[in-house]
Amino acid sequence: MKKLLTLTIMLFILFFAVASHAHHLWIEAGDNGCYTVKRGMITQRTDIYNPVCVTEIRAYAENEKQISIDRVNETEQVVFKTETPAAMASVVSKWGHRVNTTRGKKLMNRQEAESAGFKVVSAFFSTQFSKTLFLPSSLTQKPLGLKFEMVPITDPMGAKPGEPLSVKLLYEGNPLAGASIIMRGGQEFKTDKNGVAQINLKDKGVQLLYARHNVPAENNSELDFLRFMTFLTFEVTP
Repeated sequence: MKKLLTLTIMLFILFFAVASHAHHLWIEAGDNGCYTVKRGMITQRTDIYNPVCVTEIRAYAENEKQISIDRVNETEQVVFKTETPAAMASVVSKWGHRVNTTRGKKLMNRQEAESAGFKVVSAFFSTQFSKTLFLPSSLTQKPLGLKFEMVPITDPMGAKPGEPLSVKLLYEGNPLAGASIIMRGGQEFKTDKNGVAQINLKDKGVQLLYARHNVPAENNSELDFLRFMTFLTFEVTP
């Protein structure tokens, strides 16, 4: 009985550890001006998703000008092409209703979960924002106007391992104080009163930072809160 209880606790911890790190959102550059919107755990796995959930894609050239894209909704992902190389691209994805239950997170709304026999702890709507940097550009250190975004104060494209990176976290254009910016390895950095965090870049290679922000859902029987996540992806070279 004791072994069973221990195993149950370990599985519970493992489930939430995996859930807390799952489903990054980023854009991957391919050949001939092709890009793919990716979801999963960067450098580890990619997951399938409904392309309809990707509601906005924007791409920018090195001179800060927005460039046109040719989007294609494939069966389980979104790809797009640009005529000129993108220095930066952003994506917005509305993943929809989720519930936290006594048996874990479920991809359904409150009514569906309760009808299926789950005890709902909380219900929320998930929206994610992501920026991926490909080439140096002055636009890197400027906000794009996303509802929730990270804006580097120091240039991440010139960052080196062991050097600090200053990042500002904005929600609806305003600094978000006391929030956590998390590296894909799990290390957390708190924002100060100005919404700024100092990120310690330990390693070279692909870097992904993300943050969460929950906003209470008022006068909504289906939702307890709106969950926003934002991602910033770039590469550090030696």
